[in-house]
Amino acid sequence: MSIIVVYDCEYLTKEGAMGRLWSGHDDPDPIVVQIGAVLLDLDANASIIDEIKIYIKPQDRNGVPYQLDPYFTDLTGISNEDIDKKAVDLASALHQFDAFSRGATFWSWGKDELFALGVSCFLRGIAPPISPRRFGNLKRALRQAGMPETEIKSTSSGELADYYGVGCASLSKHDGLDDAISLARAVGHLMGQGQLTAESFGMTTQETSGAHMAAPQVAKSR
Repeated sequence: MSIIVVYDCEYLTKEGAMGRLWSGHDDPDPIVVQIGAVLLDLDANASIIDEIKIYIKPQDRNGVPYQLDPYFTDLTGISNEDIDKKAVDLASALHQFDAFSRGATFWSWGKDELFALGVSCFLRGIAPPISPRRFGNLKRALRQAGMPETEIKSTSSGELADYYGVGCASLSKHDGLDDAISLARAVGHLMGQGQLTAESFGMTTQETSGAHMAAPQVAKSR
């Protein structure tokens, strides 16, 4: 079984922070707060065989807990109560994320490994536990599959399933897991059309990057 992980991150922001590159006088650091991921079986048109959502305690570079900005909560649906009840520290979250992968490669809409996970590790002073060689950019794969560059730039991860006509009303934009499912639905559609193959993700029929599963879990229906 050839598998990959498709994931999405939500990280701290406030109104206008993105346009300021998080450099405003009271902008938070862009620290990851949520990772949503799905495990895809590329041998079955990228069907979802497992999923995970991890909440992370956001702390500034001095270790002081952040209180979420109301803009962030309105955007993502993540509240301070969610953090209090569900969140783990960054190191634990990344080890959970790695264990979930079963050794597979990780794919996001862009380079979340740099702009969310890498920044977060730097600010917390921990070594990233996952090699950068295991991360790939879905934008590159979909560009090779024929998606116009202008559409890649204007389409978010949560909008990608809708773009290909395989969206679902139950999916929320800016939820890490739902955005990952949106990406997965687009990948599955393109594999069904023959526009993406296992080779698009660096795999051949003889080589599966060490990613094997004997007894996959059945994912929740979406």
